Amino acid sequence: MASYLELDEDRNLGSKGLGGALAYGRELSDHWWWESEFAAYGLDTGEEFSTDFYQGSLTTGLLYAFGDRMSFTPFVVAAVGVIRNDVVPDEDDDYNFHANVGLGAVSNPLLDNGLKLRVEGRYLYDDFEGTSHNGTLGEGGFNDWRFSIGLEFPLGFSRVEEKVVEKVVYETREVEVMVKEPDSDGDGIPDSRDECPNTLKGGEVDGKGCLLTNQTITFHNIGFELNSDQVTASTRPVLERVAQALNAQTNFSIEISGHTDSVGSAEYNEQLSLGRAESVRRLLIENGVAAERLTARGYGELDPVASNETASGRAMNRRVEFRVMEVKK
Repeated sequence: MASYLELDEDRNLGSKGLGGALAYGRELSDHWWWESEFAAYGLDTGEEFSTDFYQGSLTTGLLYAFGDRMSFTPFVVAAVGVIRNDVVPDEDDDYNFHANVGLGAVSNPLLDNGLKLRVEGRYLYDDFEGTSHNGTLGEGGFNDWRFSIGLEFPLGFSRVEEKVVEKVVYETREVEVMVKEPDSDGDGIPDSRDECPNTLKGGEVDGKGCLLTNQTITFHNIGFELNSDQVTASTRPVLERVAQALNAQTNFSIEISGHTDSVGSAEYNEQLSLGRAESVRRLLIENGVAAERLTARGYGELDPVASNETASGRAMNRRVEFRVMEVKK
């Protein structure tokens, strides 16, 4: 980020400072982020032949984002750390406590690699009490304002073609309806003869419309954040409907199995697939499905259904499966 500073009048300097900052952060939860920053500034003394003052700070703190940072998202940030004041005379140079708090926002991604525009304003405080310009002693520290604009981008963002394929590949199933009667759950059994309404979509049913056990149902419309086990917002309604279907017929249990393509190490893919299966299980439990009916397994890249040599094949291999099993008595 490039920064402009409005300086505390007690510094007896010019009114402005210029500098820049480099920050690194990681997501802690849906809205909370940890962020550390190194910043450096030159403080204008306002005199043509006078040496400018300089500062360098290192801080760490928390950022709360009012959104997912994948579209326009405002945020608040607060941080503490240390600041180096390089002043005249040199014997007053010192390391001091430094804190800042502010407001900002990031734009939606501007490019396929996730690059976003970031703007923010922060109140800055440091407890430097050395000699300020023109010989005045600082008392109780100084209070400045910083206004910044810069660029933000995610590390490890996948190629756009991989991202697009993952979002648009769906598996469809055609069911031949023999009788033109209402079939609310689309399982091929008319409502007048359906003893198990609201059947899980994609599953095979018997003549009464009840889900058969010992079968595997594949889902390609359960999506996750890139390189993450976090379920996307658009997937939550899908899992809510799945939970309703599971609660409508309770004479079976489900093994939720996660699968990945072969990109990355086998150990990483196994952990990623297990995390995704556990995320699906957790959301189903939150929507009322009994926990004892659900188990989660991660198979990683071990059970591909298509070639990993093509983008479309890898997209088919990234999937979640429900293995329907009889309840052991």
